Amino acid sequence: MRAATPMPFLRHSVSLSIDYLTGNRALSLRRLLVLVAAFALLTGCVTRHTSAPQLVDAGGRLEKTRYQGELVASDGKKIRFTVWQPALKKDQRAPLILHAHGFALTRMNSTMDIYAKLLIAGKTALRAWEQGYWVISIDQRGHGASQGTVGLLEWDKEVADVSLIIDWAQKNLALAERDGDPLIGMVGESYGGGIQLLASVNDPRIDAIVPLTTWYDIEDALIPQGVPKSEWLLVLGVAGYMFNPWHMDHGMTVQVAKEVLFDDTQPALRQKLARNSLAYHCDGGNYPHADAPVIQGFRDVLFPMNHAVGMRDCFRKAGKDVRVIGVEHGHLSPTAQISPRVPVWHVDPVVICDGRRLDLQTMMINWFDMKLRGKKIVDTAVPHWCMTGERAVDAVKDFPPPMVVPVRHVHVGSGSAGLVEWAARPLESAKNWFVPNRMPADWSTPRDGWLRPARVPLLQIAGPTWIVGNPVLEVTVDEADRMNPVLFVRLAAWTPGKGNYRVLSQQVTPLRGKGAQRVEINGVRAKLQKGEVLGLLVNGYSNQFRLTGSGWGTDAGISGTIALPLAGAMR
Repeated sequence: MRAATPMPFLRHSVSLSIDYLTGNRALSLRRLLVLVAAFALLTGCVTRHTSAPQLVDAGGRLEKTRYQGELVASDGKKIRFTVWQPALKKDQRAPLILHAHGFALTRMNSTMDIYAKLLIAGKTALRAWEQGYWVISIDQRGHGASQGTVGLLEWDKEVADVSLIIDWAQKNLALAERDGDPLIGMVGESYGGGIQLLASVNDPRIDAIVPLTTWYDIEDALIPQGVPKSEWLLVLGVAGYMFNPWHMDHGMTVQVAKEVLFDDTQPALRQKLARNSLAYHCDGGNYPHADAPVIQGFRDVLFPMNHAVGMRDCFRKAGKDVRVIGVEHGHLSPTAQISPRVPVWHVDPVVICDGRRLDLQTMMINWFDMKLRGKKIVDTAVPHWCMTGERAVDAVKDFPPPMVVPVRHVHVGSGSAGLVEWAARPLESAKNWFVPNRMPADWSTPRDGWLRPARVPLLQIAGPTWIVGNPVLEVTVDEADRMNPVLFVRLAAWTPGKGNYRVLSQQVTPLRGKGAQRVEINGVRAKLQKGEVLGLLVNGYSNQFRLTGSGWGTDAGISGTIALPLAGAMR
């Protein structure tokens, strides 16, 4: 048997070190925080590489263990990874799952690190290993102990590195096969989701992937409508330089970031971003080879639900089994959104699909068992469509058909429109304890914006109604003194008598320039109650784009229509 001897592990410029597992121990919160901090500081610097370990016992059985690996890529850069070896009987084989980490993070090489303890992709990979899967967790190029630069998933580098590791695994591990091909899956969030999508286009040996909260088009995600998403660009830049200070790609320098934030004439960088997206390859007729459940968050302000729809359509063109799971969170604004647990990024462990509570880890394991082990898993265990938990919405397996309503004309007279909302909204709520209806009783009259946002009432809800999907705005921006004005739009709901509003899924979409525009605004999910007013807020300022608006001189009007995906009493 190929894996019953350590000799194959001495080939292909690979060095390995054994690291036997210890039992899990409960951690106090303080100890866990110290552990996370130590992990962030040290894992990118410390990796042991010695001689090949003895991987079998006297009976030819593979021991449950882990060890470190290193490969030399075609450009001479060393790519490091951790192999999680399952306990296997003599001559037994198992599928492989590749674990890909998020931007600025590192691989899972311990049962005590951030992925094993806090992040659902790592916890799922660890659970798969405990259930008999091979798992390889990779330090992607430029991250952790791997050499090279962070190039945002360049095809001939990061994507090629994944295939290099698969080559090695196919030659050196006891991998299960189907018709002579290895059975391989991938799991990861954000940056680790993006690499899965591109690797699944490049390498047909990958059978099943689970991309969590990632992008379909990264240019659209970071620079929507040509407006740089300054808050997240700064967060990513700081994280990259903090944890990979010498490994940032020359195309992602501080100077380039500054030019992107304050000058949108960066076509070379924008073209590079476009090429690093599944959208670019799908548009060129190059489709994924793997099946995938796409897991995307409605509160995710970096990669909103619109990206899940793009991924779904691409996988459908390839004839693949693609499913869409809408979760509540994802990438959260550090200054404007509260995370239930992990700062900046969070996914709940439980999702409600068609009225049923499903454990997300179990769902992902079921997916791999179905695709890589051939187990018969009922469809309800990995739903084809899950959005709200409401049976009436989930049952149709798609977003509701749109209802088109007018957007009456409003004027935004200042780039500070919305700047004082952090103070104005709580004051407004407090005043309404004494003087109700500080805003129009039913939002029947549009309000222009100056220090506060412009407010456009759209419709009043007749009964329980869900809005779930990606609304489409078709408007004309007029009266613009600036050549290239920037406005920010948000969908909001207001209950008459309470005097305040809630922004649906906390999503903000920019508009740029004058004239007619058709924009699919960020996807939302919300349940609207009888009597509530659904409206549009138009700002000259947004804290998610705080450096990239058109400034204090913004002066523009807006009017047109919006197509709203509604299900329930309003239909």
